[in-house]
Amino acid sequence: MSIQKFTFTRNADTDKLLSFIAQKLTVSKNKAKQLLDRRMVFVNKKRVWIASYQLNKGDVVEVITREIKPQEFEKDCILFQDSHYLIVSKSPDIVTNGPESLEESLRTYFNDNHIQAVHRLDKDTSGVVIFAINKDAFERMKPLFKKNLIKKIYRVIVRGGVIKQTFTIDTLIKGQRALTHVKLLKRGKEASSLEVNIETGKTHQIRIHLASIGHPVIGETEYDRKPIEHPLLRQVRRQMLHAYQVSFVHPYTQKTVSVTANIPDDFNQCLMALGFGNR
Repeated sequence: MSIQKFTFTRNADTDKLLSFIAQKLTVSKNKAKQLLDRRMVFVNKKRVWIASYQLNKGDVVEVITREIKPQEFEKDCILFQDSHYLIVSKSPDIVTNGPESLEESLRTYFNDNHIQAVHRLDKDTSGVVIFAINKDAFERMKPLFKKNLIKKIYRVIVRGGVIKQTFTIDTLIKGQRALTHVKLLKRGKEASSLEVNIETGKTHQIRIHLASIGHPVIGETEYDRKPIEHPLLRQVRRQMLHAYQVSFVHPYTQKTVSVTANIPDDFNQCLMALGFGNR
């Protein structure tokens, strides 16, 4: 991962961020717009993605110029398989379903278009995803999610030193109750490593809740608007959020299934760089 840094002067040909990036990187405006859309640009340590953003003399613009490429699907990504379900470890930078997705890769690999994601992770979130192999299996999983009977544990790296060892965030998201249980694993001055267990599954629940207490997920692009002082943290390409483990009672066998996805390399590298070691 690398960052290119530029300082805006009044002698520059344009004061609009999009044009300034295109000029400095010697790329097309379309390519510059992609960098903005992917939240890869900082102005004075703040993440900015507005193409028409007006620069002022002395503004420092930083651009992440090398991306993480999604891993090709491999059989080793399959963590559990029976005649009803597949549980797979999703790499970052790939969507769960839709075109060019993990679901599409599984359908191609198994030559079976009935495979369907039972739930989703954000594109930049890595970790455990459950897929149903047929429609009946899909339908049988729905009530487990609806009744919050799927235990989901995440590993997260957040900004700032979290003080409490364990605590629960119980605040509404879009008018609905959401519960997030947090356990501190490692604490530093700049960041903390957490284990998070969510009882509910609201969209962006972990990201919203942690940002609401002043500890946004590192790499966060929507809920963290404060300047990022630590240069290492500005280089993080995606949110440091990993779906570590999922447990549930199998709808067909009634046996407990518990599956863990290894921490991905970029997550471990971030932990190491912050002095936490691998977790």
